[in-house]
Amino acid sequence: MPETPLLAGPRPGRVECRRARVRQRILEVTEQLTAARGVDAVTIEDITAAADVARRTFYHYFESKHAALVPIARERTRELNRRIDRVVARIDDPAEVISVALRHTLRSMPEDPLCAWFIFRSGLPQNRLREGIGESGYRDVHRGLETGRFVLDNPEAAAVLLSGALIGALGGRLEGVLGDSDVDDAVEYMLRLLGVPVGEAGDIAHSPLPALDPDVGTRSILVRE
Repeated sequence: MPETPLLAGPRPGRVECRRARVRQRILEVTEQLTAARGVDAVTIEDITAAADVARRTFYHYFESKHAALVPIARERTRELNRRIDRVVARIDDPAEVISVALRHTLRSMPEDPLCAWFIFRSGLPQNRLREGIGESGYRDVHRGLETGRFVLDNPEAAAVLLSGALIGALGGRLEGVLGDSDVDDAVEYMLRLLGVPVGEAGDIAHSPLPALDPDVGTRSILVRE
């Protein structure tokens, strides 16, 4: 008789699999509708009709539209961050890494209604920013400190200021106040905050921006959670 691996758990039954499929369908439909129409234009009735489920079925899985949107919007924000990570992985200079990452974040995140909703309307912006891109930001700044590229007497205070500056710039971009050149200026100021010399910070922040990989979309919410 073949041995059963000690760490093998019970296989999901038919009920669990069906529930998982229904939940996934609700999430996928919610993402499709809100990405196309905007968050406020989509109702629970729209979602249940498109997913072909009863309203009570929706509430079996999610207590509100907000509860369904959070995992979707978080994953879309993280997927954008992963696309940026793939670009900066080819860059050696920590200052250039920060510049490219921030410039793409400020250009791309406000253009996605779900990413913008996640940062500004689903919770505290500082917390949501940390959930969406915080790990990469910490890694990139820490690398600059370790190599001596960034010079900070108080890294903790600088981190708070950088987070606030990024949230403010995202808001300005979302409201249409900041154009591309303004975004690059904002990134230049953030580089200067990290200790990059003034002239060099300007050159880096206004250099040609490498393109992101094509957006293939996010359709693996259930798996990634």
